Amino acid sequence: MSRRILDEAARLFYEDGFPATTVRKITAACGVTAGSLYNHYGSKEEVLYAILKRAHEDSERILEEGLLRGGDRADRQLAELVRELTLFHTERRIEGLVARTEWRHLPPEQAKEVLDAQQRVRRIFERTLERGLNTGRFRLTDPRSPGPARVDVAAKAILDMCINAGQWFRPDGGLSAQELADQYAFLVLQLVGAAPED
Repeated sequence: MSRRILDEAARLFYEDGFPATTVRKITAACGVTAGSLYNHYGSKEEVLYAILKRAHEDSERILEEGLLRGGDRADRQLAELVRELTLFHTERRIEGLVARTEWRHLPPEQAKEVLDAQQRVRRIFERTLERGLNTGRFRLTDPRSPGPARVDVAAKAILDMCINAGQWFRPDGGLSAQELADQYAFLVLQLVGAAPED
């Protein structure tokens, strides 16, 4: 029941926005009473927080699993990270979009938790880029300066690419989620200057 509440609430928050979605709308979509909802969550804000917490915990978990699959090479790790994050935001696009836009309606303490989770995800990508630069697998060259392009900027660009796939991807289009994830991994490795043989 709890999962159904979160799934239906996420859909409503995506379609109507958090402010316009009432507890009554959520309970009607789930076919439950308000009392049943309040057995699980004390408020509409708690429902939103639970959706975002689940999304961030799941995304962090799959990224850590991707790092392990990549072994000890930064290029393989980065490819796995890109695949996993792209798949998450195409297969769970509603959750991902709600997490990206509606966190501002949370109480300050919970909003900070969400922002901290976003920063942890960004740091996973930054550390992988740093490993690739340190081992010579990546070449983030910037012709306007003697050193490489900034790692934080590259990480944000890659994250935007993966996350924003959820805005336009449609499963009934000409590309599957897995095919898109594979193409994104290939493109990102080019972006960071990985050697073609890698």
